[in-house]
Amino acid sequence: MQLRQARQTDLAAVFTIEQAVFGSHVYPDFFFRQALDLWPDWFWLAEDESGAPIGYVLGAPSQQPDELWLLSLALLPACRGRGVGKALLQAALAAMRPRARGIQLTVDPANPAAALYQRLGFAVIGHDPGYFGPGEARWLMRWQPSASA
Repeated sequence: MQLRQARQTDLAAVFTIEQAVFGSHVYPDFFFRQALDLWPDWFWLAEDESGAPIGYVLGAPSQQPDELWLLSLALLPACRGRGVGKALLQAALAAMRPRARGIQLTVDPANPAAALYQRLGFAVIGHDPGYFGPGEARWLMRWQPSASA
């Protein structure tokens, strides 16, 4: 596995990963082009041994300059359980840390990634039972640079 910053040539693969992981709650394909233009330092890609994209992570600023967001972490289902998600998250945190007093994200409490976030220092700071609509709960989690990563 190799990690690197995403490039424009990766965007179709990123969107394919997005659709495979998030189903009906996906960002539109053009969003990734805009994200690459706006936040290239916080847009990371994981490739398998053959160079095929298998996951990505994307961070973004918020209205408060020192509070950032982890917008998305997605990994193809067949590639889970190999430490790729952890490596992507650590790369994003390292890239975001110099500008961050805190980093927030939302996650489905039933998503196995929630445990990964907790292991890397994110804490649950809120719960919204209908974040994406009825029955679509999300935790709001926050990481601080003093937390382990």
